[in-house]
Amino acid sequence: MHPVRESPAPARSQTVYWVIAVLLAAIAGGLWSRPAGQILPAAWAQNQPLAGARGVYAFTGQLDPNRHGLFMLDVDQGTIWCYEIDLVDGTRKLRLIAARSWVYDRYLQDFNCAAPDFRMVQQLVAQQRTPEAGISRAPPAGTASGEQPAPESNTDSEDKR
Repeated sequence: MHPVRESPAPARSQTVYWVIAVLLAAIAGGLWSRPAGQILPAAWAQNQPLAGARGVYAFTGQLDPNRHGLFMLDVDQGTIWCYEIDLVDGTRKLRLIAARSWVYDRYLQDFNCAAPDFRMVQQLVAQQRTPEAGISRAPPAGTASGEQPAPESNTDSEDKR
């Protein structure tokens, strides 16, 4: 049998490896040295995103059983308005029926509210947060006045088994 001899690799194949190594090093250096930010820059024609919701939103809603409106909401200006389509002399026309600003509404605590108002809710929460001593509670929903609610399971006693 003839022994198999390995021929030395030609010098050209090592040159290819060196070229690949240099190109990879150049790519890595370019990625490392570039400033932080977006991976790809936005196209010039695209609008840059702004913080928060921007713009005017439109949605429809029912005003009466036979009337519908187009509601417009301007988040930037803090306004809402509503249009209705009216039939005037056989022609449909868009009519503004209501508009207002809500910019100062958030500063009101209680205005034109049905019961329970915020004061009543504050009292109920305060009553529920007081210790159980001396406070009678209404029976849970779904139980008759004579029925006892199902006992609550104690997970601590089950864990000790």
